[in-house]
Amino acid sequence: MEEGSEYYVLRKGNTVAVYKSLSECQAQSGLSDGVGSSSDPHTDLKRKGPVPDSQSPSSNMALCILHFDGASKGNPGKAGAGALLKTEDGRLICRLSEGLGVVTNNVAEYKALLLGLRHALMKGFKRVDVQGDSMLVVMQVQGKWKVKHQDMIKLCKEVNEVKKRFNYFNIQHVRREFNSDADHQANLAIELRDGQVTEVCGDGF
Repeated sequence: MEEGSEYYVLRKGNTVAVYKSLSECQAQSGLSDGVGSSSDPHTDLKRKGPVPDSQSPSSNMALCILHFDGASKGNPGKAGAGALLKTEDGRLICRLSEGLGVVTNNVAEYKALLLGLRHALMKGFKRVDVQGDSMLVVMQVQGKWKVKHQDMIKLCKEVNEVKKRFNYFNIQHVRREFNSDADHQANLAIELRDGQVTEVCGDGF
């Protein structure tokens, strides 16, 4: 989903899916032309425009903990991006997954980071502490390792642009066992279509 673009949100119970087009959303939900109508009382489809940086003024001062991970079967192969947003005291804000089509694992890692950062901004956070198990991505974003591959150069530039929208940004490497939830989301995302994003909300926001 491009930043600032119109999108469609489908909510079923506690699960939220984001689509780029109405037709794609209708195909998954079984809805007709009536946006927002469904025979399922637990299904809610909404059309939304660009999301402002802040939905909650109080979150401007709150710290968001972001875990991210990418997965690719084949490298390159069918891939997915996963991210979790948590409050500073560990309460879950949301779980995110995005289908990526066929890309390398490193591209998937960057896409996962961007997925998490953009959703943190969408929820109004201006302070973020990022944790991931990709040493390559962490060190490149920190500016400690040189970015050589053309795909990585573009993605690292995107991350650096998004970083500027936070008042506080920190990124650190963690071992894989401390990033298992984000890894799980990334593996779930492999089964999604390219560009399809799902969000499962927690009780932390």
